[in-house]
Amino acid sequence: MKKIKFKNINVIFLLAIILILAMALFTGTSCSKIQSSPASEAVNNAGSQITENNTETTANNNLLQSENTISIWDSCQPKERVFLTESINNFLKQNPAYTIDTRHFRNEEELVDVFSASSLAGDGPEIILVGFDSMKKLAQNSIVKDLSNEVNYNIFLPGLVELSSFDNKKYIIPFSSSDFLIFYYNKNLIKKIPGNFDDVISISKELLSAKDQKYGFLLNASEPDWDVPFIGGYLDWFYEYDSGAINLNSAAMEKTLNFINNIYNVDKIVPHNMSYEDMNNLFKSGKAAMFINGVWSVDEYKEAGLNFGVLKIPRNTDGITNPTPMISGLGFMVNNNSSRKSFEIVKKFINYMISPDIQTGWTLNTSSFPAITGLETDKLSNDDILYNILLQAKICRGEPPEEDLRLIRDVLKLNIDNLISGNITAADAKEKMQEDIIKLKSGKIKVEDYSSTTSTVNQKNTGNESTTTKK
Repeated sequence: MKKIKFKNINVIFLLAIILILAMALFTGTSCSKIQSSPASEAVNNAGSQITENNTETTANNNLLQSENTISIWDSCQPKERVFLTESINNFLKQNPAYTIDTRHFRNEEELVDVFSASSLAGDGPEIILVGFDSMKKLAQNSIVKDLSNEVNYNIFLPGLVELSSFDNKKYIIPFSSSDFLIFYYNKNLIKKIPGNFDDVISISKELLSAKDQKYGFLLNASEPDWDVPFIGGYLDWFYEYDSGAINLNSAAMEKTLNFINNIYNVDKIVPHNMSYEDMNNLFKSGKAAMFINGVWSVDEYKEAGLNFGVLKIPRNTDGITNPTPMISGLGFMVNNNSSRKSFEIVKKFINYMISPDIQTGWTLNTSSFPAITGLETDKLSNDDILYNILLQAKICRGEPPEEDLRLIRDVLKLNIDNLISGNITAADAKEKMQEDIIKLKSGKIKVEDYSSTTSTVNQKNTGNESTTTKK
C-alpha cells in the first residue's frame, strides 16, 4: 500500500511541475509579444503612419512573392491577347522553373495610371506591354528602367527606335508595329505595277478617259496622316524626336504641297469633296484602281473578295526615295522596382518575345506586324502581301507623341484644305503652317477654338469634312 501511495505522490508532483512550466511559458510569450511590438503604442498616437508602413511592407512582399515569379500587365486587343497568352505558356514550357502572373486592362490609360501608382508605392508588375506614346510619361516619373544597354536596338524597325528614347536613354523595347499606310492596287485593273507617281498619274488618266470609266488613284489628302509621308520622300521630316521641335516651313513641305495640288488641280486625277469612306468603298468595290490606306484594311479587303496587291508607296514624281508613313506599335517597359533576380527572368522573356519565331507567329496570328527587321527575307517572304508590308514598315518614321501630333494635324488640315480649294499657294501655305504651329504651341490659339475655325473653313470651301479613325 505504501508503494502505491508513493507512486500517486510522484504523479501529482510531476503534474504540478508541468502546470507551473506551462504557465511560465505562456507568461513569457505574452511579455515577449508586447516588448517586440513597440509600434502598438504608436497606433494610438500615429495611426496613419502605421497604415503607410503596413502598406509599404505589403507592397514589398508582393514584389518579392517568389524569386522565380514575374508579372506582366497588358491592354491588348482580343487577337493579340490570345497570342500573348499562348506565347507566355510556350515560354513557361521551356522554362518550367518560372511562373508568370498576368493582368489584362480594358484600356492602356487605365493600365498606365494603375502601374504608375503601384510603382511609386514600391509595387507593381515587372513588365508592362504598352504603346510608345506612354513611354515619355512613365520615363519622366522615373518608375521604369533604362534599357539602353539591355538589347541591340539595331535589330528593330528604325521608326520604332525613334520612339524608344527619352532624355537620351531608351525605356521601351519594341515588340510589334502597326497603324501605318501602304499602297493598295487592284490586280484586275492594274496590269503593270507603277514604279513611281509618273506611272500612277499616267494609269489614272487612262482609266478616267476609258469607256468604262474608273478612278485611277485616290488620296485622302484632307487627313494629314496621308500627306506627311511624302515629306519623307524628299529626305526630310517635320518632327525632331529628341527636342520635340516641329518644322513645317521646309523645302520638302513645299514640294509635298505642290505634289498634292498637282494631283488635285493640275492632273486632276483625284476628285474634290470626297470623304475617306467614299474612297474606301470605291476601291473595295473595284471602281478605283489604286488607294493609299492603312495596313488595318488588309482583312477588310480580303473579306470583300478583292483581288488586290500592296506596295511601298511609290516615289514622288520629283522625289528622292519612297514616302515614309508614320508607324506605331507596342513595346515592353520594365518596373524600376524589379529585383536583380526577377530582372534576369524579364530579360530572358523579352528576348524570347522578340525572337524571329515569336515575331513571325505574332504576325501570322494577330492584326499587327513585327518590330524586328529581316523577316521579309525569312518565313514571311512567300506571302506577297506581308512581304511588301514589311518592306514599307522598314522605311516608316515614328509617329510623334499625340500631344504634338494633334496640333500638327490641326494646322495641316486647315491649310491643305485651303490649298486644294485654291485659296492659298504651296509657298504661302508652308509659311502659314509654321506660324500657326508656333501660335498653337505657345497657347495663343487654343486647339478647340482652332479646330472650330478649321471646321468652318472646311464647310465653306469644300462642303464636306471627313474624319478617319485608325483601327
